[in-house]
Amino acid sequence: MSEKKHKVRDIFVDGPIDPQFVATSLAKHATRLDIGAHELFLGQVRADVMVSPSNHGPEGTTVEAIEYTAYRDMALERMTDIREEAFAQWPSMTCLHVHHSLGRIPAGQLCFFVFASAPHRLAAREAVAWVVDR
Repeated sequence: MSEKKHKVRDIFVDGPIDPQFVATSLAKHATRLDIGAHELFLGQVRADVMVSPSNHGPEGTTVEAIEYTAYRDMALERMTDIREEAFAQWPSMTCLHVHHSLGRIPAGQLCFFVFASAPHRLAAREAVAWVVDR
């Protein structure tokens, strides 16, 4: 079995994803002259109103936060597979970064960040949409 080319680093962030982290990630790619397009997706916790009773509160309760947990090893293995598939489908893509929050994330805060770069926009756009759907 061959070693995976696009093994992921730890994708998890304790707590909300800081918007400054997003800006810094983008700025780090500004010096890459082989990149012509960046695409990103930012997921944010919504303050939805519950329409029916659940384990999370009675009907009419507003979501204040979401608690995210993960089996790290299993999630990182799956993310490695997703990255391999993405780079196989969009071989012109130069970068793909994924970050997801763990812990209690208040409504209005960022919890998911997917960022792809490529020479042209279509590869970056399609790859981000595909990864988000996984």
